[in-house]
This record gives sequence, structure tokens and C-alpha cells, in this order.
Amino acid sequence: MRLSFLSLGLFFSLSLFGQHRIAIFNVQTTAGSIAGLGQVSSQIVAHYASDDRFIVIDKANIQLIKDEQDRQKSEEFIDGYIVNQGKQEGFEYCYYPIYDKKEKLLSVKVYDIEKGTVISNQEVELGHTILGTPKNLQSAINKVIEKVNADCFELRYEILRCTDKKMKSKAKNLLFAIGYNQRAKEKDTYEIYKLVVESLGGKEYERKEVIAMGEIDEIQDANFSILKVTKNGEAVMNALNANEQLYGALIR
Repeated sequence: MRLSFLSLGLFFSLSLFGQHRIAIFNVQTTAGSIAGLGQVSSQIVAHYASDDRFIVIDKANIQLIKDEQDRQKSEEFIDGYIVNQGKQEGFEYCYYPIYDKKEKLLSVKVYDIEKGTVISNQEVELGHTILGTPKNLQSAINKVIEKVNADCFELRYEILRCTDKKMKSKAKNLLFAIGYNQRAKEKDTYEIYKLVVESLGGKEYERKEVIAMGEIDEIQDANFSILKVTKNGEAVMNALNANEQLYGALIR
């Protein structure tokens, strides 16, 4: 007996309560197919597949807009199409990657299916080889996903503590809550930041304040790494001593 995606979605929601059900569509380009970009959707799927906070349904092999006439439809048409697909198949969120060849920008739009709106649209510029294929694609995708996770789900990579054997005025090594499951790599470079609240016109706004830099020195297991501080170790130590929560954001 064949089960529809809707049936599967309902089953998952009952058996794995609390997880986000997300669908990843195939990447769309503004000017035909481009070598190497076919990996985008599969890499996004792979990133979330190992994270038990998400249930991932891979729709990368399903052509979103089925013929040339539909390709000329407006952005509003495409938005509505994706939301309707999500409702029919029981998703909570749909990811729609787009590559703009002229601007060399990879973006990922995230749709909240219940609200029927785009709740995040993150962009990253792609570098290219002399043959015109994207380079450092995995790093670019990781950056976009990190922004989406913070934007939509308030998921951030936390710095837990300083692991130096002798505590001095400057932090050198930090226990970082990111590992193989989050596609971390040794030598990846991270901004070290904290969240601050600014008051403006009677309203409060949260923003990211970068205080230092670091790179992954050692991946310890599925969920933890050692982040070596490469710049402003004193600022990191001062923040930790003040019990301020610090986070890391991938930059390359």
C-alpha cells in the first residue's frame, strides 16, 4: 500500500512530536542549468538529515515548475504554489534555493506553510572557477543554513567554555557546540559574537556584536569541537568571566 506524503507527515507529527518537518526543493536558476549547482539541494538535505530536531523530505528530484510557461509566472505565483504544495503534503516549512547567475548570488527562501509567507530569505555570493563552476559551495551553503537556523528557529552554535589548562587573561581554546552532525570542518573560520539589545524609538532590537575570531582546531565528535581563538582572546575571556553567552558564526 502506498502512503502519500501527507500521510507520512501526519505519522511523523504523531510519532516524533516537537520536530520541524521541512521540505527541500530543487535549486532553480535564472539562466539554464549550471554545472555543480545540482549539489545545492542535496547538500541542504544532508545538513539537516543528521539533526534530530528536523524531519527532512527531499523534493529535489521533483521539478517545481513543470513547463516553460510556468517558468514565466510571477514571484507571487511561485510563492503560492510552494505554500499550496506544503499544505497538501503536511510540511511545516519549505526551502526554495535560487541561483541568480548575473549577480552570482545563491539564496534560500524559507516558507512558513501555516502562515503562508516567506519568513527568511538568505543570500550568499558564490565564487567561481575559471570554468565557471561554483567553488567553496559547501561553505556557502553552511553560511546560508546558519543564517536560516538563527532567523527561523533561533538555533545558534554556542560556545560553552574555555578549555585552556591554565587560565590567563586571554582565551586560547573554546569548547564549541558544533561537530560532524553540523558538517563542521577543521580550519573553518568563525566569528565569535554575543547578542546585545539596543533601544530605539521605544522599541528593543537584538543585534549581533562580533568580539573575536577563531578557527576549528579539532572536531571531537558528532556535536562538539575545539575552537582556537585567533584574534581578541582577551575579549573572549572577559565575556566568559562576565557569564555572557557567546556564539560562533561561520564566515569561511
